[in-house]
Amino acid sequence: PVTVRNADVTVPTVTLESDDVMLGEIVVKGSSFIQKKDHLLVIPDKQQAKHAFTGYDLLYNLMIPGLTVDRKNKKVTALAGEATLYINGVKADMREVQSLRPRDIKKVEYYVWPTSGKFAGDAASVNYLVKNDSKGGYITMDGEQTIGYLHGNYNVGAKLSKGNTNYSFFGGYAMAKYNGSQIDKHENLYLSDFWIDRTTTNESSNYRNSQQYAQIKLNNSTQKRDLSASVSFVRNDTPDDDRNESLIYQNDENRNSNSFEEKDNESMQAAIKMNSVFYLNEHQQLKARLNGSYAQNAYQRIYDEDNRHSLTHTDEDFYAFDAQLAYLCEVNPGNTFYGRITHFHNITSMHYKGDHPSWQHLWNGETLFQVDYTHIFSKRMMLVLSPGASWLNYKLHGEETERRLNLRLNTAFRYAFPSKQWIMTVVAWGNNQPDISYLNTSTQTIDFYQVKRGNPYLDNTQMLTVLMMYQGSFHPLLNIEGKASFVRNWHNIYAFYQTEKNQLVHTYASADGYNTATIELAASSRIMDNFRTNLRLKYGYMYVPEHNNLHRHNYSGSLELNYFFRSFSVNIYAKTQERMLDQTSLAFIQTPASYGLSIRYSGKNWMAEAGTENPFTKHVRYKEHADYGVYKYNQIQTSRTYQQTGYVKVAYTFDFGRKTSRDKNDVDRSINSAIMKVN
Repeated sequence: PVTVRNADVTVPTVTLESDDVMLGEIVVKGSSFIQKKDHLLVIPDKQQAKHAFTGYDLLYNLMIPGLTVDRKNKKVTALAGEATLYINGVKADMREVQSLRPRDIKKVEYYVWPTSGKFAGDAASVNYLVKNDSKGGYITMDGEQTIGYLHGNYNVGAKLSKGNTNYSFFGGYAMAKYNGSQIDKHENLYLSDFWIDRTTTNESSNYRNSQQYAQIKLNNSTQKRDLSASVSFVRNDTPDDDRNESLIYQNDENRNSNSFEEKDNESMQAAIKMNSVFYLNEHQQLKARLNGSYAQNAYQRIYDEDNRHSLTHTDEDFYAFDAQLAYLCEVNPGNTFYGRITHFHNITSMHYKGDHPSWQHLWNGETLFQVDYTHIFSKRMMLVLSPGASWLNYKLHGEETERRLNLRLNTAFRYAFPSKQWIMTVVAWGNNQPDISYLNTSTQTIDFYQVKRGNPYLDNTQMLTVLMMYQGSFHPLLNIEGKASFVRNWHNIYAFYQTEKNQLVHTYASADGYNTATIELAASSRIMDNFRTNLRLKYGYMYVPEHNNLHRHNYSGSLELNYFFRSFSVNIYAKTQERMLDQTSLAFIQTPASYGLSIRYSGKNWMAEAGTENPFTKHVRYKEHADYGVYKYNQIQTSRTYQQTGYVKVAYTFDFGRKTSRDKNDVDRSINSAIMKVN
């Protein structure tokens, strides 16, 4: 205490006693899901990155609501449709992210019906933002082996970075050998003079396949442009795909028979890809791409029944190329234009030998024009208008040239609420062309009462989509996405059966429509740091408006659980059965429920995983039936590959020099073909 009088007072130094408070652990919590004006930004946390070996694994661990990541089949789908993958804004195939290193991935952007020019036209986009180093390299190896039947997939890759240039090599081998699908089938064939009631039982079947691929890739990037080129080779061989069956004819013939079917497929493809992006200035970009490929395909089918013999052998030369030129201009922060012209072209020559010899030469090309205009009214409202056109030309040797012009229009309006939620409405008008394997006049024997025939006069499918989507974050630990949609298809391409004398002809038609109405809800939650969940519920109604008997309701759901413990992670998933009306075959299909478990160990450069699928199910069956008037069938299909299987996966990466970001493996292992095949 100090008393101040009416005089000067000198106060001695005052020392305050210290009273420090030591705080305990400080935890700063925030959501790794950040809602931006036009996309969801996801920041991987340490647990998600630690327990992922590839970018594909990381995308799964993020558990983005509405995004389904099938790591086994390498498919990524969103509620809005199939997701397109990008790496630093450059379009990538779904396989490309397989070789990304999770520790190099800084962020992941998820767009639903994106309005940004570089992603325009996608139903959904996933963009990996990856850091790049300018020196060093790596060698990576991974292998997966199935337990329960023979199936393996092995890959090796290497990358060297020097300055602005990256050199990459990827190669791989896959093989499978097991008893093929077993099908029990009952059929009714109503021919001109008589009818057939036939029951088919599978006695034995075998399947063997091998695949090899290799790719060399070069990429050069600066602040002004990105250039990349790659050369790849793929071989796919299925020397064994055979089936022995017993047949019981229960009509006037009342006889027993035996049949043997053997199919042989071999394909080889060489491809080159070139892509470029030029950054003209801060607000303008020019993009160009040119891809080309050549494939040799061979297909053979032998069918024997009693003492009758059928043979089909087809050789094909398939040429394909596509090119695109695109221009992006951001006039100001509220207005953006993105225009592009794209052309796809295929040329195929097929020599059919055997029962129905013919020569089929087909070329088809499609040119797409599209202009996207995006206007941002405010931070909350955005409008996108995307008019365009599709010009389709195709010519089958001996037939008249088909030319079709189709107009396109996509419109989207988006409104964002202050509470990290948004809704979007989309109306889209577009078209789709027939599969090129349908556009021919060739005929193939199915059995001695049925043949399969192409149809070069199919219409283009016209599609109208009306969609409403919702996305929101109610809490840092809960994220929800929902969708309600209706899709109307005119001139749907579907299987059609008719009789010619005493033979049943399986061909294709485009007179009827096909409609779907869908409601979906997805929710992901981080219950705790080590425990994540992802739930998806779906209702769908499919119907053909011209036929009252062709309609189906489907209720389905899936649940995924991820638990992390030190260097281990445990994943459990379950899916309910689904009941579908197939859009092309118009068959009613029931797929069984499935479930599985996997345990993964993640080290510094090592990853090891063991898992099982349907461990307690001995008989998984796919059921299917259809009624085409003159032809009816009901079948049950099963295989060793569907049930009680396991797998072991091991991967290793060796870094040299400075650690370099994992490059993308964009080898497209699919080989296109226009050969009409008997399935």
